[in-house]
Amino acid sequence: MLKWPQILAVVCFAGAALVPAFGSPYLATVFFFLLMSLVLAQSWNWVGGDMGYINLAHGVHFGLGAYALSILFSHGVPLFLSFVAAALISAAVASLLAYPLFRMRGHYFAFGTLAIVPLAELLAYNLRRLTKGADGISLPPVNAQLTSYYIALSLAGLAVLLSIALSRSSFGLALRCIRNDEEVSEAIGLRTFPVKVKTLAANSAFAALAGATYAFQLGFIDPPSVFGLSVALAPIVMALFGGSGLLWGPAVGVLLLGSAQQILLVQVSAYQVALYGCAILLIGRFMPGGVLRSEWLRRRARWLHALLESKKPALATPAPEATEHPPVKSHHIARGSVLLRCEGVTMAFGGNTVLRNVNFTVRQGEILGLVGPNGSGKTTLFNCISGIYRPKSGQITFDGMDVASLRRDEAARLGIARTYQIPRPFADMTVIENIEAAVIFSGSDAAGAGESALRIAAYVGLGGRLSVRADALSTQERKILEFARALACRPRLLLVDEVASGLTPVELQRFILMLRQIRDELGVTIIWIEHILGALSQAADRVIVLELGSLIADGSANEVFSNDRVRRSYLPSAVVALETKTCCK
Repeated sequence: MLKWPQILAVVCFAGAALVPAFGSPYLATVFFFLLMSLVLAQSWNWVGGDMGYINLAHGVHFGLGAYALSILFSHGVPLFLSFVAAALISAAVASLLAYPLFRMRGHYFAFGTLAIVPLAELLAYNLRRLTKGADGISLPPVNAQLTSYYIALSLAGLAVLLSIALSRSSFGLALRCIRNDEEVSEAIGLRTFPVKVKTLAANSAFAALAGATYAFQLGFIDPPSVFGLSVALAPIVMALFGGSGLLWGPAVGVLLLGSAQQILLVQVSAYQVALYGCAILLIGRFMPGGVLRSEWLRRRARWLHALLESKKPALATPAPEATEHPPVKSHHIARGSVLLRCEGVTMAFGGNTVLRNVNFTVRQGEILGLVGPNGSGKTTLFNCISGIYRPKSGQITFDGMDVASLRRDEAARLGIARTYQIPRPFADMTVIENIEAAVIFSGSDAAGAGESALRIAAYVGLGGRLSVRADALSTQERKILEFARALACRPRLLLVDEVASGLTPVELQRFILMLRQIRDELGVTIIWIEHILGALSQAADRVIVLELGSLIADGSANEVFSNDRVRRSYLPSAVVALETKTCCK
């Protein structure tokens, strides 16, 4: 059933279709400008909003599409084929640029893409044989006004429809995972690079089609008209203004800023750029995140909440009753055989050696406790095992495979899942979406991901928090959510990093029982970092101890915790207190 934003969008597009027939030529020109801006802003939002990579070179593909169509059409290539070629050429260029660009993140990615803008304009000026330089290219005289208008309308409608489809698909979920935490996305089995390349190619193709439409409508282009900084940045500003990462954010930004730009251009043309810039600064100061995310506006206009849709609707199905048995499929394992082997593992950051020649094995179906003082290298060891880091020397083999030869997502799909000492759930996604993402991208049960996620949420005790965003959970709930997400990957080796801290005694006993069930019923091998030694002693078959990156003990809990070196290294205060008490006697 359509919601009112979708109905309003249909009405707006239907009204826009009637403008050339019933409106003035000026009104048709204004609507053409708004439609072109919507195509650019909506397609930019796929990379800049949904995926979180601020792409400032979006306008370059607008210019590339304009030049591709102009060159081909002026040489006699049919119009339709010229449009298709413009889109394909731009997508191919974007795919090639993706390899160096996606080696950068954050501000570096933004600066890298911004550097392409003046470079593109410089090339347009200097490749005179192809572009005719500053003289520009004139297209064959045709009556293009009506045709270009309906092409722009079709592109805008298609961009919106694709955005709606994307927001409800697993591909859109992948984009949101990448936006939240790319490393964690890979740790649950998502291969991020192909997703990023496909998204960049798609948004570049739409920008090129917009540029081709603009060139066809105008009949003449030169470098400043299609590669200027205002052309490159205006649609990005509109998307940010409305609310990037939201389905309807770009449309709202185009409607408000695009209309304001036209009014200022007519009424106060001398100051329109300054006033336009001031409006943007005020929004950035008082409504960060865009108009639709403004708390002030949302409190006073609750009907705007429907425009905040940025994902598929939350599952309406209630979670099943909590179960005492793990709701995932078991592994067929050869208990007792070696699953993980670390040989001479050394890890250093610059001159700081964090792990020193660490050697141990973990057998299938074993729960191994890992303890040590803060800074002893426990989490670094987890990062090496899960493929986040590659050891400086030594070897880590999982089921006979060298972990260093695997990508992070390959290690995850092979069966290595983990939690983090400082919880790292996907913050702006709900509990159910966090778990569902792990089910889908690990490949464990993509067809029934929703149902599997519901059962896992109920099993770990989050059945009543399904629609709550992860950033609204308590620290302990976020840890449990991470544990659920790791379990959803259907791991063979589960790396648990201090999940139990903060639990009540009853909750702690429940968690210990849960670990045993996962081991006994699913055949999952577990390595558990924990500072609550009593809990570790109840669950662990074996305990190893790290001190300053070196392995100093390996054995049963009783053997390890009675070792003098372990007691002095890991429990110095307890040893001192015991010795003082003995001396006083």
